[in-house]
Amino acid sequence: MPKKIEGKAPAILFLCGHAKTAKSYPVYQKICIDLVKNGFVVLAIDPLGQGERFQYWDPESKTEIVRWGTTTHSYVGFQCSLIGDNVARYFIWDGIRGVDYLISRKEVDEERIGATGSSGGGTQTSYMMVADPRIKAAVPCCFLTSIDMLIKTIGPQDAEQNVFGAIKAGINHDDYITVFAPKPVLIAAAAYDFFPIEGVLQTFERARRIYRLYDAEEKVALRIGKHGHGYSDELREAAVNWFKVHLKNEPADFKTSEIEVEPEESLNVTDSGQIIGELPEAKTVFDLNLEHWKEKKPSRPVIEDEEELRQYVSKIRSELKTLLNIDEVEKPIYPRVIRRRKLGDLEVEKIFFFSEPDIAVTAIMIYGENADDESPPIIALFENGTNDIAAESSLIREFTAKGSKVLVLDVRGIGGVKTRVLNPYGTEFELVYTAYLLGTSLVGMRTFDVLRGIEYLRSREDVDFSKLQIYAKGQSAIYGLFATVLNPNVKQITLEDMLYSYENLIKTKLYKRRGLKEADNASNFERMLINGILEHFDIVDLLPSLHGREYKFINLRNAKQEVASRDEIEEGWIRIIDENYPILGDVRKNIVLQ
Repeated sequence: MPKKIEGKAPAILFLCGHAKTAKSYPVYQKICIDLVKNGFVVLAIDPLGQGERFQYWDPESKTEIVRWGTTTHSYVGFQCSLIGDNVARYFIWDGIRGVDYLISRKEVDEERIGATGSSGGGTQTSYMMVADPRIKAAVPCCFLTSIDMLIKTIGPQDAEQNVFGAIKAGINHDDYITVFAPKPVLIAAAAYDFFPIEGVLQTFERARRIYRLYDAEEKVALRIGKHGHGYSDELREAAVNWFKVHLKNEPADFKTSEIEVEPEESLNVTDSGQIIGELPEAKTVFDLNLEHWKEKKPSRPVIEDEEELRQYVSKIRSELKTLLNIDEVEKPIYPRVIRRRKLGDLEVEKIFFFSEPDIAVTAIMIYGENADDESPPIIALFENGTNDIAAESSLIREFTAKGSKVLVLDVRGIGGVKTRVLNPYGTEFELVYTAYLLGTSLVGMRTFDVLRGIEYLRSREDVDFSKLQIYAKGQSAIYGLFATVLNPNVKQITLEDMLYSYENLIKTKLYKRRGLKEADNASNFERMLINGILEHFDIVDLLPSLHGREYKFINLRNAKQEVASRDEIEEGWIRIIDENYPILGDVRKNIVLQ
């Protein structure tokens, strides 16, 4: 606060970007100090996962368990999305409570509240411009661009920066500005930012047209610093002057200079440097998400007879199709067998077809000399598609020895159609969250590809389609399960190393983000993200759809990617089946834990 305040002063909510020390970060201290020297009361708050608010902290060893910042945000954000929430709700609530605190101070004029922040703080500022009408002026810095330019360049960022269905709903970055109109907003940007400046220019022009309708074009402005990402001296000076003009009615005559900042530890609120260090039982977002899910958790029916089963299966298929955004597709498939060759005693066909317009999938059909036109077809779904054929050769030979024809299928982005590296967060991360912005899921898209693979096999005259089987492993097992639920033509399914419960994922504070293959940056639970799935059902609730078919689960996995214990399966599956789905009988015979 300024040392001398006459009457009530305007105030600024400062929202920290992705700096580990958050409010103590020297760059952020400088803008706060400059604002105070110009007569503003400033409240700087640590975002969750930064500063003194690490969500995963060991007070004994005083070390992070999950890395701070964007890693924490996406780690817990994934769990929030599974119940249909977004971790952004907690950032926004913090901001709203920050304004509540400011206006509780006798020194603050509640009619003159501004907000600013850079990077992740720019995201929070943009959200606050929409969420809290008490914000009267704003300077979002180094975040705003446009979604189309974002997708074309760096791609989606960490979880709180991605709004489910934004593209489908037509929400773009200029909407954060135009909803704020005609209140004054300065878009602060960096010419050489990884948030593309081309998108900033688009957003500014769109926003300016809206402000023109209010006869307030002078209240929206753009300042571009000739530098990279960050709240530079140039942008700092512009922000202070913007608030001087619009919250104090003073001329924009401030010139910044070198500022002496405080030692970072001197700004700590806690003795230990972490809230969890002071209050080990303090609730984190993990705890709050779990509490919120318990409020939203759907009830389960009891299915005791065939009619109740028929109605339930029809309902669950309809819900799953809607959740995965899968439409009925009757368009024919025009497959190309681009190569046939003999490998020892095996015949191999290389195949590709378009699953939907512009989406190519690839496959390899493998069968032995004992195969004929009545051979049962098997769709094999491996973690890395056809790239895993060598590693899974023993299993494939086991199938072909029995006369089966094995179609190793590459769903989009995997194997022969593997997507190039796109994003520092990982390619699968980008694909997952681009789908999320579209209001759908990568799981849904890949499940659709499996359904099209089934249609491909139906078109072949050299297999007995009535004996169709699926074998799926690891992360791909979930695609196989969903496709089987949706398509009753699958007569037999074997799923290995599959997650047994989404509920287990949100109940496990330290789940294992990486997959079973540690070297594969793409193998993580995020590729299994389906927004709001737990508002509808969990995996166990799909088992009635398999009733009457042959199915086997081998080494079901928990959220730590360990083979689930028998106690976990008894509690997470058997108890539920006994209480709600007794028509299924004892399914223990279908579960193999090694």
